[in-house]
Order: sequence, then structure tokens, then C-alpha cells
Amino acid sequence: MSDGTREVVPDDLPEAVADGAPAESLPPARPARRLVSRRKLLMGVAGLGTLAAAAGVNEWVRRRNSHGPRLWQTTAASGRLELSTGRQQALYVSGFDSSVRALDLRTGEVRWSHSVSTPHDAEQQGGWPLAAGEGAVCVATDTHLRVLDAASGEQRWEAAAPYWSQFAGKQRPAVSGDSVFAAHGSSVRCFDLATGKPRWTGPVLFADSLALDGGTVYAAGESTGVVALDARTGEQLWERKVAVTGPLTAHRGALFHTSEGLGGTVVTALEGSTGEVLWGSFQYGRVTCPLSAADRTVFVFGGARLLALDADTGDRRWSADVPVGSHPGPTAMTAAVGGGVYADAGDDQLYAFDLATGELRWQDQSEPPGGDIGGGNPIRLAAADGTVYRSSRAGVLALGALPPLLSA
Repeated sequence: MSDGTREVVPDDLPEAVADGAPAESLPPARPARRLVSRRKLLMGVAGLGTLAAAAGVNEWVRRRNSHGPRLWQTTAASGRLELSTGRQQALYVSGFDSSVRALDLRTGEVRWSHSVSTPHDAEQQGGWPLAAGEGAVCVATDTHLRVLDAASGEQRWEAAAPYWSQFAGKQRPAVSGDSVFAAHGSSVRCFDLATGKPRWTGPVLFADSLALDGGTVYAAGESTGVVALDARTGEQLWERKVAVTGPLTAHRGALFHTSEGLGGTVVTALEGSTGEVLWGSFQYGRVTCPLSAADRTVFVFGGARLLALDADTGDRRWSADVPVGSHPGPTAMTAAVGGGVYADAGDDQLYAFDLATGELRWQDQSEPPGGDIGGGNPIRLAAADGTVYRSSRAGVLALGALPPLLSA
């Protein structure tokens, strides 16, 4: 590849991948290579005997076990991540360089790249916010909403976004059916996904966050509270004046958000159809990343603790320690899907837990080039079908199990 390096674990080696054998560090490029199977490894260690132990085999094995089940890694893309598992199955990356790239989920191969540069720098945002679905990729820059074809990367249309710059980097668009939703200036707006024709403009609302669930669009701002809008007409369904300090998360007819207070953070669940409060849960300390939800469970990550709360009651199901390294990043991330929940404190450690029990499945210690870990290095996660994708300035790393091939 001309714009980066890629290393792929061959598809016929699932046992070697599960053993957690390490991939090489990202640069320089190396050809794909077979990983040593566990049986061969044990035979080799036994043959080395005490001489090998004296030479430091124990330390080598410890370093080997610090890697999770790696599938592929690439330096060809980095930035915000968005998954699409429909007909246009791909991983889309909105980069620090103001380009959007489509990666093959199974290999990391770059399918296409499209520049969405603006007079302002996407570097400060860690890549422009984006959404994918219904055969399209929608990118929200500080000046425009751009819609690209998911298969080719060609731009279908764009709409100017006046007064958007002060919110750039927060407002992720949303896609559903034949519509795309975005917060323009002080209003939420709906466009025809195919043509870009405006359909409706919602009430005045300085929205920092959008969420979509069924036929309802939710918008929230720290100074305006939460508003629910009909996705077809833009009609306001309900409004709740609450302090919202983090992105909205919609899951199975409920809406979840966080509010910071003295000494901690309150996680609140709202009934999606009425806005009524279902429950509130106070958590000591600051919640450092957006909430994630799956299988009627809401995951709260703050400090060095990951909490699993029952989505219906707010009761704690389990908690797990997530050790924070010596170089924590500016943002932590979680992703929950397919029986697993993944947590990254923004340093060089990724943890995979069983979604139902909180048992640690594996952990991975990244080795970015040049020691570029933590600090000013934002981490992004996306997960689907037993695979988790981790993005940093060093590139994108895929771990877990290869996603299934779509039938023809």
C-alpha cells in the first residue's frame, strides 16, 4: 500500500491468534507471517531447559502474554471510528489529516480515501465526527455536512453548516432510513439522505449531542437539557430541563446521560417516549467517557473502575478494575457488543471483559512507534461481531475474532 503499512494474520490460523501471539510493532512494514502455535511454543521452551530460563525466557513469555488476540494492524489510517455492518460492511476512519478512509473489516486494507479538508484543522478534533449506514457515510466538519457513497467514497452532496465551528468535534450526525440528522448552529435539521434536500428544522437548541432510537431523534446540550423530536416531522415530543455533561446513549427505548456534580457523577435513565426519569445512580468520581450499552446493561467508566448497571433499574451488576497506566490519555473509551465490553483508559492498555459477568477475557498492551502513548493521544474504539477496533495516532489495530463474511 502506498499510504501506510499493514500486517495481517492469515485467516487459516485462528488457534495461533487465540493464543495471543504478538504482532510486530507497527512500522516498518513486514510481510504477513505465521504465528507460533502453543504446542510448538511449549515444546521449544521445554527443549531450552534451564539455560533458556537463565537467558530470560520468563520475561519473554510475560511480554508475549501482554498481547490480546490480534488480527491485523495498519498505519494507513487513524482517527475517529465508525462501523457499518450492513451491505457496505466496512470500518470508516475520520483522520487527523481531514481525510475519511474505508477499511476492510477482515484485513485492514484501505478501500478508498476521500479528503474533507476545511479552512480549520481536523487535528484539533481528532478527526471530524461521522456516522455510517444505509449505504452512506456522513461527515460533520466545522463548515459543512458531507455525505459520501459508502462503496466508492464519492461525495453525493454537501450542506453548509453556519455557526457550527464552536461545536465542531462534538456533534456527530445520525443516519436512519432515508434521512440524515445533524445539529446546524442552533437547530437540529433533517436532510434527504439521497439528495441532501432539507426536510425539516427543529426548535432552537444548542445541541452538543445527538442520539437516534427508532423514530425519535434526541438532542442535548449542557445549557438546554434534553429534547425529543419526531424523526419524520421534527415535531417536539417532550423536553426535560436537566444538566447534561456527556453524550447521549439510546438503548431499547430508554435514553441515558451523565451529569457532573459535587464529588461525583449522576447517571440518569429517561423513558424514551415520555422523558420521565426511570432511575438515577450516583457514582463517586468523574465519568471520563461516553456511556455504552448492550444487552440491557449500561457501562460506566471513570477513573480506574468499569461499572455494569442494569438498564431497567440502575442496580449494579458487577464492577471491574481497569488499571490506568503512567500516561493516561485525554479521553477514555468503552465499547460493548456481542457478549463483550472493552475499556481503554487512553493509555497503552486495552481490556476485554465478559459482558455478563465482568470476568477479564484478555488484555492488550500496545506498542506504538516512537512511544506515542497516552498524554495527548486520543483513543477511539468500535466493536462488532466479537471484534474490537482500536485507533490512536499510531494507526488502527483489530483484535478478537474475525467478523463473518456476508453471504452473497
